[in-house]
Amino acid sequence: MGDGLKGISVQAVLEQSKQFKFALEWCVLVSITIHLALLLLMPKPSVQPPKPKPPEIQIALVKKEQPAPMPVLPTPPEPPKPPPVKPPPTPVAPRVVPIKPSPTPQPTTPPPVVETPVVDTPKPVIAVKPSNSEIKPELVVPTPVAPPPPPEPPKASGPSEGDIEAARNALKNGATRELKKNQRYPRIALDRGIEGVVKLKISLDGQGNITEVEILESSGNASLDEAAVTAAKKTSLKPYFNEILKGRIDSIVVPVGFSLLKS
Repeated sequence: MGDGLKGISVQAVLEQSKQFKFALEWCVLVSITIHLALLLLMPKPSVQPPKPKPPEIQIALVKKEQPAPMPVLPTPPEPPKPPPVKPPPTPVAPRVVPIKPSPTPQPTTPPPVVETPVVDTPKPVIAVKPSNSEIKPELVVPTPVAPPPPPEPPKASGPSEGDIEAARNALKNGATRELKKNQRYPRIALDRGIEGVVKLKISLDGQGNITEVEILESSGNASLDEAAVTAAKKTSLKPYFNEILKGRIDSIVVPVGFSLLKS
């Protein structure tokens, strides 16, 4: 019986120990849960980065230089004082000097008169200047001055117009004669009895050489015109070109005639 009670008590103790262990485990589990909840719910401390140090300001004391002393300027001389103005002289009243009467001459005995021959001498004539009222104005007529003679016309340094015109005519006459020498009547115009006059303009240089031949008026026939131009190109006018025409003429107009009666 004693063994039975002992077994029951041991069993009861074991059951109580199991319940206590179970309760202890629950308590530990609840404690851990509460701590985790508190850790999760607690605000996390904010970690702020360290503030940068403010820049250091260094102040250097500079010794102020004293300004250079101002140069002492010489005192300008005082301007000369104006001369004192003298007051105008006080007018002096004219002093009246009394005139003493001259003493009355006492009568004296005249000396004896010596008669001397009287010689008639011409009295000197004293010219009296007439007053302004006695001067009569005289009309002064200016002497007519002859006008100066007209200036002489300037003398021509070069040849006269007559000499130039004569040289121009001589050149035209010489050109007409030379053209007649070199002129050839075209055969086709001769056979058909065609006549005509061609007026040519012959250009010259400063030496009288022919530079260009131009037809001013046609004869109406091409063969006659061509024959006139050919004759002009064969002509030399240099022998007829006078020196006075240099720079005064650059062309001449010469007619070239074709006639069957003169051929």
